[in-house]
Amino acid sequence: MERAPERRTATGGPPPRTRESRPRDERGAVAVLVALAFTLFVVLVALVVDIGLARDTRRVSQNAADASALAAANTLYPAAACPTGGAKPCVADAVAAVKSYASVNFNVTNAEWTACSATMPSGYVAMGGTSCIAFDNATAPKKVWVRIPTRNVKTNFAGIIGKSQVAVGSQAEAELGTDVKCSLCFLGPVDAGNADFSVTGGAIAVNGNVDAGPNSIWTSTSNGVVGTVNGGVFNPSPTPISPFGDPLASLALPLSNPLHVNKTGTPCAGGPGIYNNAISLGNNDDCHLLPGLYVIKNTWGIGNNTVIDCPLCIAGAGVTIFVPSPGYLDFKNGFITIKAPTSGAYKDLAIVYARNNTNPISIQGNGATGITGTVYAPSSALDFNGNSCFGFGQGPIVVNGVVKANGNKACIEIDNAKQTTVTRTDLHLSQ
Repeated sequence: MERAPERRTATGGPPPRTRESRPRDERGAVAVLVALAFTLFVVLVALVVDIGLARDTRRVSQNAADASALAAANTLYPAAACPTGGAKPCVADAVAAVKSYASVNFNVTNAEWTACSATMPSGYVAMGGTSCIAFDNATAPKKVWVRIPTRNVKTNFAGIIGKSQVAVGSQAEAELGTDVKCSLCFLGPVDAGNADFSVTGGAIAVNGNVDAGPNSIWTSTSNGVVGTVNGGVFNPSPTPISPFGDPLASLALPLSNPLHVNKTGTPCAGGPGIYNNAISLGNNDDCHLLPGLYVIKNTWGIGNNTVIDCPLCIAGAGVTIFVPSPGYLDFKNGFITIKAPTSGAYKDLAIVYARNNTNPISIQGNGATGITGTVYAPSSALDFNGNSCFGFGQGPIVVNGVVKANGNKACIEIDNAKQTTVTRTDLHLSQ
C-alpha cells in the first residue's frame, strides 16, 4: 500500500496546526489547586493549634474545679474548730477554699466569681455571693458543687474563618461519704474472744476486722465493721462501713488547765488535783471521791473488792479522771461507780486518756463498773477479762480496741447511749 503524500505549503513547509491540534496549557489550573489546598491546610493547622490551646485551657480549668470542690468538702468538718471560728459545718471557710484553689490553679478573680452565673443542680443552695458555688444543704452539707467561671480563649489563627475566641468552662462536685455514728467506737480491730457487747439506743462501729468467739454476742442499733467479720453472733447483722477516724479528735484534753494543784497521797483523801506518784489501794477499801478533776500521771491500782464512788456527785457535779502517758488505771476486782459532770469545762467527761497513752483501761476479775459519761482513750484498749462487765451510762465510748476477753460474763454494756458522729469519710469526686 502506498503512503499518502505529506501535505506541504507552497514554500515547502508543513501546514500550520489548527486550534484543535494544539496541546492544552494547564499550568494556571494547577496553581489554583495548589493555592486552594495550601489555604485549606493552613486553616486546618490553625484549627488544630487553636483547638489544642482551648483544650489545654479546659484541662487546667477542670483541674481547678476538681481541686476546689475537694478542698471545700475537706474544709466543711475539720477535726478542730472552723478556721474562722464559727460553728461546724464550716461553709464560709469552704467557700473561701474554693476561691483560693481556683485563684491558684486558674487565676480566677473575685470579680469573675461575682459575674459568674450558672444553673445549679436541683436541691443545691448557692453560697459566697455567686451561683457558681453551691452546697446540697445549707446546714448539714455533704456535697459541694463548683462551676469555674467561663473564660474566652482568644484564637491566634482561626480568626481567618471568623472564630476569634472559644468559650471554656468546667464544673465538679465533691461528696463526703456516709457518716459513721457510734456509741461504742473502736478505732482499730477487735479481737473479742467470747465477750458480749450490748448498746441500748446506739450503734457499734469497728474501724478494722472483728474476730470473735462463738459465744460473743453483739447487740446494738447497728453493727458497722470496716473490715472482715469472723465468728460472733450479731443482732443486727454486721454492716460494711467506710474507714473512719477519731470522732473526738477536736476534744480539748483537761490537762491544758494551768490551775490544777499537785497532790500527794490518794485521791480518796486528797480530792481533785494532779497525782504524780503511783497510787495503791488495799483490799476492801472504800474510796469516796469528791467532785472534780483527777489527773493520774502514774499507776492507780486497787485491791480486791475495793469500792470507788462519788457520793456527792449530784446536781451537775461529777468526777473526771484524766490519765496522761504513762498513767494507767488498774481497777481489777473492784467496784467502780462514778458520774461525769453535767456542766462546766469537763461536761460529760468521765475517763479520758491522753491520745499518746497506749496503756489499757483495766477492770478485770469479778468486779463491776458503773460509769456515766464519756470514756475516751483513742490509743488504748478496754481490759475486762474474767467475769468483769463494763457498765456504762450514756457514753460515748471511744477506744482503740479490747484486750481479748474470755471470761464467762465478760461484757461491755451501754444504757441510754449517746452517739457521736464521724462526718468526714471517703471524700471523693462525684462528678
